[in-house]
Amino acid sequence: MKRILFPYLAALLFFSFSTEKNMTGNPPVNKVLMLRMVNELRAKGCHCGDAYQAPAPPLVWSDKLEQAAQLHSNDMLKKNYFSHIEADGSNAGQRIENAGYKWKAYGENIGMGYTDEKQVLDGWIKSTEHCKNLMNKKYTEMGVARAGTYWTQDFASR
Repeated sequence: MKRILFPYLAALLFFSFSTEKNMTGNPPVNKVLMLRMVNELRAKGCHCGDAYQAPAPPLVWSDKLEQAAQLHSNDMLKKNYFSHIEADGSNAGQRIENAGYKWKAYGENIGMGYTDEKQVLDGWIKSTEHCKNLMNKKYTEMGVARAGTYWTQDFASR
């Protein structure tokens, strides 16, 4: 009986988590594409507003940062707001910590109204502060998630 019950429970937990993660029916963020595009930008450097940002080391994907980003995107969609601060007053650093990531530096980009990875990245590049987050040499990892057309990109270093 235990052998039959365990796979059933494991499948139930997996599908329950997957449903929450993709609650809007949107495809999940293409991690490979997003990471490649961000790292290509970081490798060549760019102008963020009037200031040139020198090349920066590549980032690696973090599932914990993706989790924090997903929860924030879901919350913005569900409660119909657009802000780095949630209704309970929590900020990106607290959300990242709650996801189990012990950070020494963090940053966050949010976007709304974009339908794919290229569009949202182009929007962030055109925004001086978001662009500076993309190019910040202090960050070593990132995670990105979406809910509807709400996007969150969390950066951090351990």
